[in-house]
Amino acid sequence: MSKIYISYNSKDREFVVQAAERLKDHGHHIIVDVDSLSPGQSWRQTLSEGLKSSDVFVVFLSENSLSSQFVLSEIGAARAYSDESDRMLLIPILIDNIQIPTVIQDLLVISAFDRNLAELTQKIETAIASFSGRRAAKEEKEIEFSRRIETNTAEYIEEAIALLRKLEARNRYFGTAWYISGFLALILGIVFAVMGVASMAAVGERGWLDFAILALKSVVVVGLLGACSKYAFTLGKSYVSESLKSADRMHAISFGKFYLRVYGSKATWPELKEVFQHWNIDRSSSFASQTTSEFDPKAIESLLELTRILWNKSSEKK
Repeated sequence: MSKIYISYNSKDREFVVQAAERLKDHGHHIIVDVDSLSPGQSWRQTLSEGLKSSDVFVVFLSENSLSSQFVLSEIGAARAYSDESDRMLLIPILIDNIQIPTVIQDLLVISAFDRNLAELTQKIETAIASFSGRRAAKEEKEIEFSRRIETNTAEYIEEAIALLRKLEARNRYFGTAWYISGFLALILGIVFAVMGVASMAAVGERGWLDFAILALKSVVVVGLLGACSKYAFTLGKSYVSESLKSADRMHAISFGKFYLRVYGSKATWPELKEVFQHWNIDRSSSFASQTTSEFDPKAIESLLELTRILWNKSSEKK
């Protein structure tokens, strides 16, 4: 049965005790209020402990109780705890024709002006039964929701992590490949540059035209290799960035998985959305920011400038 915390003024004790005895006969456990405290006890601590362990809070409202600081404090604390926890029923019982305290004016009040114990006990039993049914239905929904979370979320998380792991490995592979390609292109550019200088030195006095043609070839090859190297490094950086992004997402999902293992049975939908909100990192793809300017247009510009200079020299010779 239910644990009932009863709040009342000591001047109404006789009627309240009779009502409490009837509730005990129905199998309920009655928790003492501050009027029964022993000297030296903290009424605030007793009130807090009593509320946390109670299923129902019953307050007898009379002219005497409204003049009691303890009763009013208990009503305020009980209303706050009931609203926050949503696990305790608050039943105001009006035994005098008085103004209901503002803090509980929105609650359904049981009128017992005639102080009919049998009728009052029945009304309290009906209210408790209705509350217990609603709470049981809510708990059943929470259990069913938790069961669905445990059944479906684990499978979804594993699929998401497996996909992200593949993407991370693929992007890391392509990033490494492009980095190696860029490095090889850079090495080849250096080799061709050295070979070009050596060839131009070997031309000697054979003529400026051979020298110009050789220089032009060297500039073209080295420029293209340099541009390819830069573009390869840019692609490599983009793939590595995407790989790191997938790793970050896996880390975020792993934290969410840990959260579910700890709080799975109590986790609510808003909490789940907050925990997993970072798995889909709101950051654009690294490839989206690439433009055609990444292909080092300065190499082509340098080639055109060199061609213009050589043409001018050729015209002067003539």
